[in-house]
Amino acid sequence: MQKKKATELQRAWGDTPCAHPAFSREYDMGERTGNYCCTQCGASVSFREKAEIMAARMENDA
Repeated sequence: MQKKKATELQRAWGDTPCAHPAFSREYDMGERTGNYCCTQCGASVSFREKAEIMAARMENDA
């Protein structure tokens, strides 16, 4: 997802909490930033933050 699109999603989403159901790689001007974006709210997270969110989700599902 382009960083510009993620920023637009963030503005539209506002301050409402998000469970971050899915992530997409973040790109800026065609180059990967190394971060990921929530496809629902546009939040930008690092690889480590994404891994922690996914691990917590797996724990809750178990």
